[in-house]
Amino acid sequence: MNKELRYNNSMKKTIQLVVITGLTTCFGLAAWHGYKEPKIEVQVKETVKEVCPENAEACVSLTKWQLKKMLSMFGDDSHPADTLKFNTIIKKDSAGWRLSSTHLAKGAEAFPLPSGEFFVVDSSYIDHAGSFKDCVEYADSYKNFHDYVVVSSK
Repeated sequence: MNKELRYNNSMKKTIQLVVITGLTTCFGLAAWHGYKEPKIEVQVKETVKEVCPENAEACVSLTKWQLKKMLSMFGDDSHPADTLKFNTIIKKDSAGWRLSSTHLAKGAEAFPLPSGEFFVVDSSYIDHAGSFKDCVEYADSYKNFHDYVVVSSK
């Protein structure tokens, strides 16, 4: 019986040793894993911003009525060089950029004439030089005979 008792005590100690070793190993591995790979929470703030391109082609469809309405904003005594500034809204759709025709026909404001020296140019030579208003007037007076273009010296 003594042998049996020693065998049981030895078996109990072996089982206790295996359980303690297993628990120590598990806790040790868990501690090492927690130390080796710390959890980091990263908060990413995403901002979406649409930036208009520097040069974009845009189109507008005007009815004859809208065009007449826009041209009627020039007075009867207006000079051919007079310039009006029409404000509109530009929107992007599947086909590209579109100008709002209804906003264009709503109204306009006077726009100052450009300053500097300008030239009236035919296909092969400079025909006239002067201010923008003078050059447009000159080109307009010969519109039935020549296809003039008014260009800036800059």
